[in-house]
Amino acid sequence: LNTQPPAMNAAIFGHGAVGVVEEVGPLVKRVQPGDRVIVVVTGQCGECFQCLHGNAANCQAGFNRDNPPAAAMRDGTPVTGTLGGFAELIVAWEEMTVPIFSRHDGAELSNLSCVAMTGLGMTMVRAPVEPGSSVAVFGAGTVGLAAIQGARIKGASQIIAVEPIRYRRDLATKAGATAALDPHDFADSAALHARIRELTTTPTDRPFAGGRNPMTGGPDFVIEAVGGERFVPKTGRYSREPHGIEVLQSVYALCPPGGVMRTSGVGHPMGSTVTFGAAAWANSSKNHVPGNLAGVQMKRDLPQWTRLFETGQFNGGALVGVKVPLDRWRDALEAAAYRTAITGIVTFN
Repeated sequence: LNTQPPAMNAAIFGHGAVGVVEEVGPLVKRVQPGDRVIVVVTGQCGECFQCLHGNAANCQAGFNRDNPPAAAMRDGTPVTGTLGGFAELIVAWEEMTVPIFSRHDGAELSNLSCVAMTGLGMTMVRAPVEPGSSVAVFGAGTVGLAAIQGARIKGASQIIAVEPIRYRRDLATKAGATAALDPHDFADSAALHARIRELTTTPTDRPFAGGRNPMTGGPDFVIEAVGGERFVPKTGRYSREPHGIEVLQSVYALCPPGGVMRTSGVGHPMGSTVTFGAAAWANSSKNHVPGNLAGVQMKRDLPQWTRLFETGQFNGGALVGVKVPLDRWRDALEAAAYRTAITGIVTFN
């Protein structure tokens, strides 16, 4: 199975990085030569429509400028790249460069450029997890593991990870999940939902004593960090349905009235759809907050979250899988694609 779009002719991969600034342009104010920075996948210009309306995660700066080739091959073929993190030098836009005044391990902090930022954003920024609440997280990859840790940091009392790959369930438990379920242990989605509801019941079902009706119960927050499957894993079994649609249906089915659904997955097949009952969709009081980085403000949040890495409140090591030098960049990509390791990170030490 491979549903990815056709590959570009020549590209520099790596849409996020940690590095040190060597030079800056004459109008740059945010960073100075010698600064350690995170180069992020989505910037924050502070001036576009989205930034001015509090939606920095949808900053339009990167879409309103030409993106010329970064280099050329010996035969003249142009080389493109979103950011080009798998390179010794990057010419980065100021809007996508966040200074971090930290000596913490760069391999760990590099995940804040995208995946860890996404997971923390889902549980800590827009629609943040409430202390004492129950949370179900579908997917314990890098995004899911960051979401689990964000839920723990915010004080959730129950955090249930749903993940078919065994080593990722183990990582989820180490990251703060109170339970880690293999969806293949259940006959169907209904049986899985029943088990999650059982784990997240309130101490009483008396409605006027703070209880929730067990017939309409479920986690207070349901997080989706799965998306569509682009490569068949080489470790363990993966989902029964590789397109991620079953998980999206589960998120909606599990979310109780008044609950929150946070979705971030990508890679679903073009034209795929999910189906909900019309009356429930219109009047169920379920709150849906979609988007990879919904609510994250890079300038504000990344320096604060770097501090969480430094203090040990966020286990950055749990998100570091394979670390390889630049000449083994393919190993890093394959580890991530085939899920043999939680991440593949290229280093320049």
